[in-house]
Amino acid sequence: MVEEADFKAHGYDVTSEQAKALNDHYHDPKNRWALKEYNARGIGRNPDNYGQVDMYLLVNDNGEIENVGYEFNGCPTISFSASIFTEDIKGIPLKEAFDMTQASFDEIMAKDNCEECTTMILLAFLAAYENYEKRQNSVDEEFTLKMIETTLEYAQQTCG
Repeated sequence: MVEEADFKAHGYDVTSEQAKALNDHYHDPKNRWALKEYNARGIGRNPDNYGQVDMYLLVNDNGEIENVGYEFNGCPTISFSASIFTEDIKGIPLKEAFDMTQASFDEIMAKDNCEECTTMILLAFLAAYENYEKRQNSVDEEFTLKMIETTLEYAQQTCG
């Protein structure tokens, strides 16, 4: 288990409660399953390393995210990050989750760094949001796919 002091030694200012929560998500990821009942499904994919996140949403009649699940192919960072992300959006209005996710996505796109794991999670949610909207407008679509737009050569990437 990584302790509060370990996080601080690496420059992260976390409380002992936050360190415990981070360890919990790492060792026991939440929502890591495909929902059997869902009304939105999105896939975020990285074409350079075959990483993929499938996100399933169950949005209730009040427009709130009642349940969420994910499956992934890729590094353990995806599971840890998706666990935190899905817990954050569960129970909130879909539109609020969309606005929050879009802002995070825009922030990542404005940076010049390697955050493909996080980007796949955000893209999967944005794709699920789009899929939900299409289904609400009677468009019969099993899922919506969004791909990471990469500009680096595969051999030059430092993560994923």
